[in-house]
Amino acid sequence: MKIYELETNLVLSVNDLKAETEVTGLENIDVKEVMNLLSSGNYDSFDEVIVDENTPDSVLEKFSQEHLHEDDEVRYFLSGNCIFDVRGSKDQWIRIEVSSKDFITVPKNLYHRFFALNKQAKALRLFTSDKGWVPIYRV
Repeated sequence: MKIYELETNLVLSVNDLKAETEVTGLENIDVKEVMNLLSSGNYDSFDEVIVDENTPDSVLEKFSQEHLHEDDEVRYFLSGNCIFDVRGSKDQWIRIEVSSKDFITVPKNLYHRFFALNKQAKALRLFTSDKGWVPIYRV
């Protein structure tokens, strides 16, 4: 996982990221740990999202538009290289580059956007509620 301020390229640690945005990032997590989270009762369900050459550009455009959710966005990456840009406390973009076995929690009401590099990504999404996952786009 690589974390940095997009405008300045200032490299940040996972602890810096947490302090600045409340985003949690963990590397090299075994999928069994994610399944244990599901059984903890904190999450209602999960699904698998796949981005590949068959994914319509219109879907990718929705991910890449700045938005927030009324629930935490929790993802575990199974494959691919992806980018989450999140807004910092000074409204600056902080880029988080993730790949296989990375786990990220973007807290509710934090503006962000998502890009799957090379149209290749597979991730588990964990839900506490289906309603919280409706994107609210920034105007």
